[in-house]
Amino acid sequence: MILSKDEAICLILSLSKNKEVSSPTKLNKLLARLNLFYIPVDIDFTLNKFGSFNADLSELRENDYYSTSQYEYKEKKVNKFILKPKGEVLIKEVVEQKLKRILTEEELKSLGENISYLSSLTATEISDNEHSILLVDVDDRFRLEQKINETFIELKDLYQGLNDIPENTIVEIRLKALIELCYYLIKYLKEMKFKRLQDKEYDFHSNMFDYYFLENIHSIIPFLKRAVLNNNNEGITINKYYQYFINSVRDRHPFSIYNESLNEIVLI
Repeated sequence: MILSKDEAICLILSLSKNKEVSSPTKLNKLLARLNLFYIPVDIDFTLNKFGSFNADLSELRENDYYSTSQYEYKEKKVNKFILKPKGEVLIKEVVEQKLKRILTEEELKSLGENISYLSSLTATEISDNEHSILLVDVDDRFRLEQKINETFIELKDLYQGLNDIPENTIVEIRLKALIELCYYLIKYLKEMKFKRLQDKEYDFHSNMFDYYFLENIHSIIPFLKRAVLNNNNEGITINKYYQYFINSVRDRHPFSIYNESLNEIVLI
């Protein structure tokens, strides 16, 4: 499961105040936030000093699903985005059906409340919030390193216990696959992507998914521990996490099952 760019944009607009977003920059930030709800979107994000960034979103034009309206802000012309009726139909007929496969009713409600609240903030405020969660600021390097090490140790323990998990159901098999995937992913992040944390400058070539993956793996460790003990009751959530890590990057990140050289990365 993955949301197309237009599906993701319509989702954000539908959950935002007045079903509109006031600038491409804010739209960038809100779309990126879907990653923290484990919702795969077909949009690539890099890092700039304001956090998640996708240059293509700055060039968005009106289409069947949303319109643009230009206004002046601080002597500059800015485009805001407004959901159209066809966009609402797309939400009902396509997006909601996709989300119901990975999110519970409670999670859908939380998503709506979160995006609605964030849409009332400025782009800078959203970016600051993202920075505090993902620890992308240079001043947070020590905390980031601690987070990586703690997450790696926890996943290593879970990985070493894989043989104790039976394979009698699809849920059990997928749980084992999820733990194995998370272990090798955090190992790759620790040993390759975040190996230069002593540098005192932003890595503007960084893939924001490095940070999303770290945060999301770190966040699901309590769930994984619980699922190992009671995996038969956690099928929907296991599927959500599995779908996210498999589908969120496709060919946009080295650690992807679609990367033909993935085995070489795993064996590093």
